[in-house]
Amino acid sequence: MKTTTLFTNNRSQAVRLPADARMPEGVKAVTVRIRGSERIIAPVGHTWDQFFLDGPRVSDDFLEDRGPQEERERESF
Repeated sequence: MKTTTLFTNNRSQAVRLPADARMPEGVKAVTVRIRGSERIIAPVGHTWDQFFLDGPRVSDDFLEDRGPQEERERESF
């Protein structure tokens, strides 16, 4: 895990990212998610990727007892 510095500029805090932790080229804005004392920084527009990776998990027996479903006849367009 990398360690870096946090500094104050006027009334804002800023984090100096190490060179190998830089955001991809072209990223101009980021979102900040707060989880307890953690701050998670991600490029704007990429938050759903992590949401699905971190989202709630289902148990191994989820829908195990669900039998096959009948296909319903649908009205065509």
